[in-house]
Amino acid sequence: MKPHHINILFFIVIVLLMGACSGAKYLNEGQKYYDGAEVKFVSPKGIKGKPELKIELEEMLTPEPNVKLLGSRPKVWFYNIAGEPKKEKGLKHWMKTKLGAPPVYYSDVDISRNVNLLENKLNNEGFFQAYVNYEVKEGKLANSIVFKAHISEPYRYDTVRFPTGEETLPRSIRGIREGTLLETGQRYDLDKMKNERARIEKELKDQGYFYFDDQYLLFRADSTVGNRGVDLHMTVKNDAPGKAQEIYRIGDIYVYPNYQFDETKASGQADTTMVNGIHYVHSDDTFKPEVVTRHVRLREGNIYTKEAELVTLNRLIQLDVFKFVNVDFKDMGHQELRADVFLTPFKKKSIRLELQAVSKSNNNVGPNFTASFRNRNFLRGAERYELNLTAGYEVQVGGQTDQPLNSYILGVENVLTVPRFVTPIRIENVSSRFVPETKFKLGFKTLQRVDLFRLNSIDIDYGFSWHETKTRRHELYPVSIDFIQLGNVSERFDSVLQERPIFARSYEEQFIMGTTYSFYYNSQGKEERVNRTHNFYFNGNIDVSGNLVHLLQSTTSSEKNTDEQPYQLLGSPYSQFVKTDFDFRHFWRLSSSTKLASRLIAGVGYAYGNSVVMPYTKQFSIGGSSSIRAFRARSVGPGIYEAPEDQNYIDQTADVKLEGNVEYRFDIIGAFKGAVFVDAGNVWTIEKDENRPGSEFDPSSFYNQIAVGTGVGLRFDVQFFVLRFDLAFPLKTPADDKWRFSDIAINDREWRSENLLLNIAIGYPF
Repeated sequence: MKPHHINILFFIVIVLLMGACSGAKYLNEGQKYYDGAEVKFVSPKGIKGKPELKIELEEMLTPEPNVKLLGSRPKVWFYNIAGEPKKEKGLKHWMKTKLGAPPVYYSDVDISRNVNLLENKLNNEGFFQAYVNYEVKEGKLANSIVFKAHISEPYRYDTVRFPTGEETLPRSIRGIREGTLLETGQRYDLDKMKNERARIEKELKDQGYFYFDDQYLLFRADSTVGNRGVDLHMTVKNDAPGKAQEIYRIGDIYVYPNYQFDETKASGQADTTMVNGIHYVHSDDTFKPEVVTRHVRLREGNIYTKEAELVTLNRLIQLDVFKFVNVDFKDMGHQELRADVFLTPFKKKSIRLELQAVSKSNNNVGPNFTASFRNRNFLRGAERYELNLTAGYEVQVGGQTDQPLNSYILGVENVLTVPRFVTPIRIENVSSRFVPETKFKLGFKTLQRVDLFRLNSIDIDYGFSWHETKTRRHELYPVSIDFIQLGNVSERFDSVLQERPIFARSYEEQFIMGTTYSFYYNSQGKEERVNRTHNFYFNGNIDVSGNLVHLLQSTTSSEKNTDEQPYQLLGSPYSQFVKTDFDFRHFWRLSSSTKLASRLIAGVGYAYGNSVVMPYTKQFSIGGSSSIRAFRARSVGPGIYEAPEDQNYIDQTADVKLEGNVEYRFDIIGAFKGAVFVDAGNVWTIEKDENRPGSEFDPSSFYNQIAVGTGVGLRFDVQFFVLRFDLAFPLKTPADDKWRFSDIAINDREWRSENLLLNIAIGYPF
């Protein structure tokens, strides 16, 4: 580990420890700090749902105690040493308001109020006989409180009855009972009853009840039926207005594609064009009328539905050409609604310049400059054209290396996005709520690894991206063509290529032509799931290359390809392989300030036919700031192979990958977050590699070749930007027969120099 890395870490630790003063001198006589509270249940065994309920109860308690670090209150320390700033600016004001926080004393706690809050919550959760008492734990400088919730078996629904009567509204409500959230035998739950009212409102609005509101529904609960049962009866309030009980239809529909909030900005005489029964009111030809109206899912004469309104809003917003989208309804009488769709477009053309501090998973950091030109309505059909120019310099930091690897990168990319499926065969939308996209890409990139080589690539892609639901997304690129060319090879790197022919084949000039498919699932796509106890993410990919071209050439050519003489296209060979991998993540919310994040990655690729090895850019690697953080980027494996010191600058890549990560994340002070993590994994080759002995995958022994590392992390998280410092060290290398627990010597300078690795990165590792 470099001396300046040690200095950075030492500075961070010193800053944190500066806030570790006890704060005793700031307390008056008899005054104590408040150390927070916890909820414990006193209950019979077998009651379910207590862990989740405990989190909800503790989040209700007030006030929030001051954040503690190493047994102290650093924010209180900053608050006190700042004193009383004379101005609302300057160092003292910033220290007091940003780094500091007023002390929270035990005397600030309203215990009776907290008891009432907890008892009300428990009653709302069906624990009608619950009561709460408390115990104060006194410390030398601070007190904490334990609230004891005495609960017994909760009350459950014995019967659930919907509104009676033969009027239209009660019959409609009974007609949607099948999707109810309330069933007999369930625990009484006030929040679930509120959600049921909201569900009924949405369902009724989808049946034309435009003016209906869930406040017109009333629940009557009778808990005297015995045996801890509740008779629940839903009714419609007597004072519900007549309009709320009537079904409305859509009348005239008007679309204003150039609406301006400021009428003084309006220009030109508006014309009205009828498109599929929709009045399209426009003053110019910025958009093709049918491009806009095809996303309006309201139709004259149809019953009003909330779903049609939301789909219209969502689809028009997803076009990404309108700054504001609004649908307004007016009562035309006779149970008809006029729909006005107001659209305010973005500026058609824009230029964006961006200077970034880039951090990549291979520990490369450096400045990156991007210039982008965007045309949001390229061909008057809401197409987006982007021209992106990129220039950057990278240097690899972290790791036990005396010669950092420097590289330059230059790139240009053209992207045309069309908001529909563009295919020879007509394809209807797979989801009415989401707008599919077709992407056409053409790009060029050159990467110069100083003193090693230059890698040029030309990319041509044609594919589709679409959402199936809020949580599920697909990407399919039936045409994905890359042309890779290696040039400007140094003598040092060329000597390695000469010694290792299989390795050289992965770098050779070649075409990569195939099809890729990716599936994404993110449970947090649903807003209501963001704060759930458990959330999941999954990404699965499959990449197939060279099969079609190989089939055509093998059936039309009289000569067969060999390993030494592969088929060529335009004078260069092409790769043939299949590759698949997945990334599964689980996020366990332990409390409002702590989370356990875990990840499992597995992948395999196999070259065949026209190739003896997968291209370098398609192989797997492991190690680095977003992988196994105790090892330098792309340095682990394959298998038990260890590269010679004079070749440790070469990325170690292979055909099989297995990686797992577990990270405990917690809040420290404000935007500062902490983490403790363990990473493990390795890569392997499928075939034996003479130049890398021990690299092949063996099902009977691969688990003994797993590299393992652990460490701690500090993150500065301001939501839109995360700066991450992870300090890690290895517990086991692939070639080790034993673990290194007994070798850990934090106080030994030589051990720290050889083992500690500081990763500096932007963003969370996963």
